[in-house]
Amino acid sequence: MIIISTTHLHEMQAHGQRAYPEECCGALMGVIDPQDQRKITHQVLPLENESEENRHRRFKITAQDYMRLERQAKQEGVSLLGFYHTHPDHPAQPSETDLKAAWPVFSYLILSVQKGEPSTLNSFVLDTKTHCFIEEALHVND
Repeated sequence: MIIISTTHLHEMQAHGQRAYPEECCGALMGVIDPQDQRKITHQVLPLENESEENRHRRFKITAQDYMRLERQAKQEGVSLLGFYHTHPDHPAQPSETDLKAAWPVFSYLILSVQKGEPSTLNSFVLDTKTHCFIEEALHVND
């Protein structure tokens, strides 16, 4: 399970609206509860979509961004929990491209943005045995 606040949800939605009709992306920082392994998001960090391909259907996070995020997490005593991105005018379901780029330790939140308006938000994790995404419980706190 991953937990985000209403504020984090609004930040992702606003980012998706600003980027539309292109995909946007960002990182999720927080902690993992040692008792039940829930991921608790403390911060949402919008990132620049560095894709040189069709930005309406692709996003890219650079190796430099990833290293910076890991350094920042370490300095702040939190973990990089995962990433979010939008699917403009498509469902909030992972694509084949999403699957190819996924790492098993992260949550992947996908926000559907329909005609410029944020819609469904889903979270997924990579199953290492099947190399398929499975839906992860997503809880929004006030």
